[in-house]
Amino acid sequence: MNSSEKPKNYLFVEPIVTGREMVEVLVKGLGRSLTNQEIKTIHWLSNCEYETRGVILDLFKELVEKREENE
Repeated sequence: MNSSEKPKNYLFVEPIVTGREMVEVLVKGLGRSLTNQEIKTIHWLSNCEYETRGVILDLFKELVEKREENE
């Protein structure tokens, strides 16, 4: 993190909601559907602490945005 960047404050979102959003972002970024194993893994991952979920989701979104910029 750059010294000028402030940490984000994440609000609580239910794990199931974050899990669904993670799946949607990954499907968009990958340009394909996820396998059942991948979906189950994402839902497992989304059961961590809410701030961690928010950080992971933001990273996924950033990757998709960068991919779209390069297309």
